[in-house]
Amino acid sequence: MESARSVLRWWANFMSSFPLETRPPQWEPEAPPSVAVLFVFPRDRNHNSATSLDVQCLRAQTLLAISGFPHEVRECIENDQSPTGQLPYLLTTNGKVLAGQEIVDEVFNAVPEFAGQLSKDDLADSTAFSVLAETKLHFGLVYDFWFNPQNSQKVAFKQYATGLTWPLNLLVPRLKRLEQIDWMLTQRMTIDKDEILSDVKTALAAFSAQLDKKQYLFGSKPSVADAALFAYLHVFLSTFGPASGVHSAVRDIIKRHDNLIQVCYLLHRPFRPLLNPPILSIRGAYGARGLLWGNKDA
Repeated sequence: MESARSVLRWWANFMSSFPLETRPPQWEPEAPPSVAVLFVFPRDRNHNSATSLDVQCLRAQTLLAISGFPHEVRECIENDQSPTGQLPYLLTTNGKVLAGQEIVDEVFNAVPEFAGQLSKDDLADSTAFSVLAETKLHFGLVYDFWFNPQNSQKVAFKQYATGLTWPLNLLVPRLKRLEQIDWMLTQRMTIDKDEILSDVKTALAAFSAQLDKKQYLFGSKPSVADAALFAYLHVFLSTFGPASGVHSAVRDIIKRHDNLIQVCYLLHRPFRPLLNPPILSIRGAYGARGLLWGNKDA
């Protein structure tokens, strides 16, 4: 028994001498940031844009801005960095990497007063309007942005070539177009322009009716649904403006609703300091109609 103990002591002493040499690690994970970081697709610097070109990224940008969630924004073109394989994603101060609905849940948990500003019924309606934007308006955006050959060539391809070198700047946008058209065909048997525009028109009328003369969809404070609505309206209004050289039938429908243009001005406020000059730039992007009720600070 004593001999066994001697062997064990010898083995313990022997192992305690390892490692014989310690070298510095080749790579160490970065410490979590002191403030959450939202990674988004780049903005269009050629047209003095203050927001991401991607509608999902803009939706997340808007949600974090209107909720008061502490964060900073960094541009990124690597979708694979996101846990879902799609931008945006949020790196939190405790090291979590979140995407999709997880970002919304994080905002609600971190800023409970933002989630609590709506009644239970309004919160359910907010979710329903968010889904309406994600279905009807999103299909209209994909049609105008990717399916329309002229628009995809003049707008989408240029935007999605951002940061890419040859030949990726030619290949990636075209693969993205094929991917988006394939997605459209999984949602509908045929791609019918009149049917798509009819759905968009109905959805926009529903948003306009809900908004009425209120500041935001559910009163004096913006909600998750407002963030979703703004993302789509802003992309349509700014991307397919007169300077783009292309036409969007959806943009024409949006401009029939004065209150939708007005809510865009209000929700664009957090991003306005990044524009130069601020008011003139966004007025030019949205068109002549905008500051409807004489509110120059809107």
